[in-house]
Amino acid sequence: MGVDISDKAYKLVIDRLLEGQGAVYHSDGVKQHSLFEEVIHRSDVPQRTDLGEIPRYNCQENKTWLYGSQEGNCAHCNTHFEMRHLEVDHIIARSKGGTDHIDNLQMLCGSCNRIKGNRGMAYLRK
Repeated sequence: MGVDISDKAYKLVIDRLLEGQGAVYHSDGVKQHSLFEEVIHRSDVPQRTDLGEIPRYNCQENKTWLYGSQEGNCAHCNTHFEMRHLEVDHIIARSKGGTDHIDNLQMLCGSCNRIKGNRGMAYLRK
């Protein structure tokens, strides 16, 4: 089971799990549960391991495929450009857990890419 990485969400899920199975409280106030013996809380962004080997994000194969799928238009301003004027960029930034997988890539013109910087596309759309 996965939840978001915040401490508050983790504590809420633990409380709900315990509540749902009739948690037992010891005299020292510690909650004990039997169904979930070990609950792991991570605060880092997990890396995907199910995608296999992924080529470098800005390889020619990705550029060609993205250019065709976007019909030569910037993913943000929708202006048509020659391929050499578009740049491969991440939809979800790698610093936020985004991968180099083709599903997380897009073509942006230089101007939109500079505005977006290392943030996700949600920032640019605002």
